[in-house]
Parts: sequence; C-alpha cells; structure tokens
Amino acid sequence: MSLHTTTRRDPVETVFVPETAPAAPTQWMLTKVELRKMTDTRSGRWVLAVIVLAMIAMVCLIVFAGADGDREVPELFLASQLGLSVLLPVIGILSVTAEWSQRSGLSTFALVPKRHRVVFAKFAAGVIIAVAGIALSAVVTYGGQALAIATDNAEGGWGIPADLVATRLLDCVIAVASGIAFGMLLSSPMLSVLTFYGLPLVLGILGGTVAATADTMEWVNPGQAMSPLSERGGISGTEWARVLCNTAVFGVALFVAGLYRTSRREVT
Repeated sequence: MSLHTTTRRDPVETVFVPETAPAAPTQWMLTKVELRKMTDTRSGRWVLAVIVLAMIAMVCLIVFAGADGDREVPELFLASQLGLSVLLPVIGILSVTAEWSQRSGLSTFALVPKRHRVVFAKFAAGVIIAVAGIALSAVVTYGGQALAIATDNAEGGWGIPADLVATRLLDCVIAVASGIAFGMLLSSPMLSVLTFYGLPLVLGILGGTVAATADTMEWVNPGQAMSPLSERGGISGTEWARVLCNTAVFGVALFVAGLYRTSRREVT
C-alpha cells in the first residue's frame, strides 16, 4: 500500500510597493494654488472688485473735487491706495478662515500635512496680490493724471517718489501678515474681521479719552503707528521705531502664535 502525500502551499501575498513616492508639491505650486483660492471665490472676487472701484473712485474724486495741492501725482497715488489698505487684510483673513469655516482644511492639510507650508503659501500669495495692487494703483494714478490734464485740473509732474512706493508696499505686506495672523488665531471670518478693524478703533478711543495712555497708543495702536507709511515727506527715526514695534506685536508675534495654533489644531 503506497502512501501519497500532498504538499499544501500557502498563497503568497503580493504587495505592490511603488518604486518612488510621489513628490511633495513645491512651495511655488502651493503659492499658485492659494493665489487661485484667494481670487477664484465669490467673496475674493467681490473684495478685489471693490478695491479696484475704490481706486478709480478716489482718484476721480481728487481730480474733480480735490483742493489745490491735492491733485499732484503722489497725492493721487495715496488716494488710490485707500481701498487697498483697508480691504487687503480681508483677503488674508478669508483665505485662512475658509479652511475651518468651509471645512476645506480637511483636504488641504491632508494633501499637505506640513501646515506651515500652506500658511507661508497664503502669505506669499497675499504679497503677490499686494504687489499687483500697487502696480494697478500706479496705472490708475497715471490715468487720473491724464484725466486731470485733459480737464485742466493737473498740478505737478508725473513722478511717484520711489520711497513712497516702498513704504506703501511695506504697509500692504504687513497688513496681509496681520490679517492672516488674526485669521489663524480666531478662525471665524466675522470675528477676525471685527477684531482686526475694531481693535485700532478701541485703542484710538482709549488714547483720546485717557491722557495717560496717549503716548503709549502712538506705539501700540496700529492706526497711529503705521500711519507714516501712508504719508509723504519721509519717515523719522522715531516713526520707524513705532512701525517696527507695532509690526513686532501685531505682525510677527501674532503670526507666530497663529501658526503654532494652526499646526496643533485638530481638523474636523
């Protein structure tokens, strides 16, 4: 009697391992994505449209109703910057708070786990919008000067001082950083916007009603400390010190605190 033995072979589990993992998106790619998110939403488009309309409206107002000495090109340039200065931080706030209010952070931070890369991409996109806004403001300014010449309302030449352009750009960059910082800290769009614009108002009232705090508010209140960046005639050393102090508090410190909170916050 012969015995037949059979050998049982367990199936071999095949695991497919990719030779190379997909490369992480570059910082420039993230910046382009965030730039599109800032400009390709209904709220972003409305904010940008209001900025452009405010530029044109303010320049036309100065050309046709401005006092003597206000129709010079530098004054037109500063007038065109009003909408940009006021509304540019809103773009930064909305870009950050949308990750939580619209729950887009579920996909954003899943695709890019290193959240600081996303935050810096938002900041870079905001700076690009600020530079584009300054350039558009110059175009609107020269258009206003041409209109003033055509209507015999022109005063002065065509030059925009380089230092004025530099200080305005610096102000816009700081405003973007501050807006993003408030957005990261507070997360809510409405609360962030109200706090961002309400805090300088409260500090200004406090400095105006309590004489003992008047000197301190010149250093702490963003509305006062940052105002030299929107004026002609140069900035003194003391004014630069106030700008740096205010930037350190409302720009750098709040940005770092917001970045820390964003990096540790649970996405839901």
